[in-house]
Amino acid sequence: MSRLTINDLQLMKNKGEKIAAGVCYDVQMTKIWERAGVDLLSVGDSVSRTFLGMEDDSEFSLDAMLLFGKAVARVAQRAVVNVDMPTVTCNAGPKAVEEAAKRIKSETLADMTKVDIRTKEEELFDDVLAVIGTGFPVYPQIGFDVWEPSHGSTKDFDHVMKWCNAVQDAGAVMIDLTNVSHEIYSAVANAIKVPVIGGQSGPEADGRIYVSYLLTGYRSDSIDKNDGTPSAAKYIYEIASDAVSKIHSGTW
Repeated sequence: MSRLTINDLQLMKNKGEKIAAGVCYDVQMTKIWERAGVDLLSVGDSVSRTFLGMEDDSEFSLDAMLLFGKAVARVAQRAVVNVDMPTVTCNAGPKAVEEAAKRIKSETLADMTKVDIRTKEEELFDDVLAVIGTGFPVYPQIGFDVWEPSHGSTKDFDHVMKWCNAVQDAGAVMIDLTNVSHEIYSAVANAIKVPVIGGQSGPEADGRIYVSYLLTGYRSDSIDKNDGTPSAAKYIYEIASDAVSKIHSGTW
């Protein structure tokens, strides 16, 4: 199985091929995604909330991020691997980001790091430059918070286009554009040379990001849902519940 490179992802855009990206944090989900043929594996700092139960981004350290990044990069055989820069590091300034980028590169052997500068592009742009200065590829996240309504105004378009151009000109290798309208995804993807993907995009963008645990319903709050969406949690719950019942009744 030949390993994809960042250049391969960029060539996919040039050829009109769509990039499939999956957010995951662990070995088993990595192997599942790879078997499915995913092109980009992204180890998100959302692991702090999804797997570790943290409510505040300041609780999640670079050392913890490295642990999950190593797990995914260790077993990935085909996909490009991104390891997120933790929010607490991004907020600590360019020097901290520079040192963190060096550690992510050397300790996880990932292909690039995502720096989330959404809603703080002016303030955090130097973090992008800090990563580029180390020679490690950077994948900035631009746009808006996901819990807000989709952004689609002319002002929103001007904002994201300004910063997508800025990070591309600085040397970013691809862009995660978040929570904009399909019209803005289309316009930006057509105007920007590097791949532009997102978690809310349609085929008008250069690809789509899916968070593994949301996509598959591997969340406890999906057990009681009956809306027809996948629920891996319900499947696991039913097996676990049956096993527990048999143990309690002495019939296992």
